[in-house]
Amino acid sequence: MTEQNANPEVILKNSPAVPQHDEDDDEISLVDLAAVIWKRKKLIIGITAGIGVASLLFAIGSLLLPPEKSYLPNVYTPKATMLIQAGSSSSLSSLLSSSGLGSLAGLMGISAGGVNTNQQLAIALATSNTTLDRLDAKFRFRDHYRIKSKEIVSATREQIKKNLEAKIDEKSGLFTIAFKDIDPVFAKAVVDETVTILSERFALLSGSKALEQKALLEKRLADVEASLKDLEAKSKAFTQKYGVVQVEALATEQITILARLRSELILKEMEIENYKKIAMVNDPILQQLENERQGLLAKIKEIETGVGSGSRVMPSQKELPGIAFEYARLQRDLAVQVELFKILTQQYELAKFNAAGQEPVFQIVEMAEVPDKKSGPSRGMICIVATMAAFFLAILAAFIAESIEKIRKDPETMARFRAISSGKESL
Repeated sequence: MTEQNANPEVILKNSPAVPQHDEDDDEISLVDLAAVIWKRKKLIIGITAGIGVASLLFAIGSLLLPPEKSYLPNVYTPKATMLIQAGSSSSLSSLLSSSGLGSLAGLMGISAGGVNTNQQLAIALATSNTTLDRLDAKFRFRDHYRIKSKEIVSATREQIKKNLEAKIDEKSGLFTIAFKDIDPVFAKAVVDETVTILSERFALLSGSKALEQKALLEKRLADVEASLKDLEAKSKAFTQKYGVVQVEALATEQITILARLRSELILKEMEIENYKKIAMVNDPILQQLENERQGLLAKIKEIETGVGSGSRVMPSQKELPGIAFEYARLQRDLAVQVELFKILTQQYELAKFNAAGQEPVFQIVEMAEVPDKKSGPSRGMICIVATMAAFFLAILAAFIAESIEKIRKDPETMARFRAISSGKESL
C-alpha cells in the first residue's frame, strides 16, 4: 500500500459523499400549515358559516315560539335580599378575633373565624323538605312543570331545588333567595312565599320567640285596655242614671276565679296560635291544646251560668233582677278586666326583660320584584361559541382532508393499503 493510499485525507476525497440527514425535515413548517388552511379555505369558511347560520336560526326560532313551547325560552330570576344576624357565640368570636385574642377564643372552644351559623341555618331551611313541600302545596309545581314521574314527591322537590337558589354574598354578608322561571310573575310569587316561610320558621328555630311573645302580649294588652275604657264608660253612665247598686250575690272569689280562667284562656289561645305555625295535619298535640281550651271555656260557662255537668251548682247570674243584675255584670266584667290587665302586664314585663337587647335574626332588606329583563339564556353567546367551535372543527377537517389527499396521491402507500385490505401482505 502506498503512502498516498494510506493517507486518510486522500481516502476521504476519493470516497463517495455520505448523505447528511436534515434534522429540519421532521419539523412541521408554519408555512405548510398556512398553505393547507389557504388551500382548504372554502371548506373552513363553509363549515364555519353553516354552523354560525344554523345557530342563529336556532336562537331566532326559540324567540318566535311561545315561552311554554319554546325549546330555549327566556328565563326570569327575581330575588329577595335578607340580613341574617349572627348568634351570640358568633359575635363573641368576631370580637375576640378583631382584638387579637384568637388563641383565647380557641381555648374557650369558640371559632375565631366569626362563622355565622344562622346563615348556614337559613340555607338549610330554604332547601329543606318542609319548605319545598309547603311551596308545592301552594303553587302545585307538579302541575306547573307537568311532572309525570312515579316518585312524584322526590321529582317535584328536585325540580324546585333546581330553580330555587339560596346563597350568601361573601362580601356583603347578605342572604339572597332567587327563583328562575319562564313566568316572571309566578317566579316572584314563589320568592315571596319562600321568604314568608323562612321568616316563620326562623322565628321558631333561631331564638326570636321572646320578641314574638312580646308582640302578642302588646296586642292583647291593647285589647284589654280598650275593653277597660269601654266598661268604665258604661259603669259611669249606669251610675249616673240609676245610682250605685250593691250586688252582694257575686262573691269576690267568683271574680278572681273568672279572671284566672280568662287569663289562662288567653294564654292557651296564644299557645295554640304559636303551635299552629309548625303543626302538621291532625297533630295530636294541637288536638290536646284545643281540648284544654274547650275545658277552660266550659269552666267559665259553668261559673257564668251556674250550671255544670247538666246540674245546677250555683245561682245563675241571669236570675238576678233587672238593674241589679246589669250593674253586677258591669262591675264583674270591670273587675275581671282589671285583674286580667294586671296579669298580662306582669307577663308583658317579663317578656320585655327576655327580649331586651335581642334583635330580630331574620330581617328583610329588599323584597322581590317582577323582573322586566331576562336572566338567560344568552343567545348571542351561544351563537359566538358555536361559530368559534365550528371554525376550529373546520380547520381540523381541513387537515384531515389534506392528509387523505396526500395518501391517495402516494402510490406506495396506496399499494400497501390495498395489499393490507386484501390480506395479501402479512403482518
